[in-house]
Amino acid sequence: MATAARHARAAAPALRREQDAQVDARTYAYRAPRTRRRAAQRSRLTRTFVAFVAVLTVLAVGRVALSFAVVQKTLQTDAVVREERRVSDKNDQLEGTLADLGSSIRIRHIAESQLGLVDPGSHVSFPEPLLPRTTASQTGPETASVR
Repeated sequence: MATAARHARAAAPALRREQDAQVDARTYAYRAPRTRRRAAQRSRLTRTFVAFVAVLTVLAVGRVALSFAVVQKTLQTDAVVREERRVSDKNDQLEGTLADLGSSIRIRHIAESQLGLVDPGSHVSFPEPLLPRTTASQTGPETASVR
């Protein structure tokens, strides 16, 4: 019996070691899928974060580009408005000049000063028109002949 008791005592720690090993194996077996799940979750989270940052960056760049385009169009609109005002002022000036040139007083003044218009009641004597002088060389037979 003493040998059996000794043998039982020696078997007990071995049994205990086997049980501990089984518990460790179970823990490891359960731990591995959890670790893989957590790693996959972290990987998903990282991919989601990177995608979010990329989308946010694209939106920020688009916003800056849109703001730049709005500023450019505003400058172009201001240039067009300035040009429209300049053309409008020039048209007003030309309309005034046209009104001055088309007035009957100005036309009468030009007709009197440059073209010699006289009032119908005034007496005007016209000089006799000057006739072109003829020379003997132009009327002679030499002009008829061709050299």
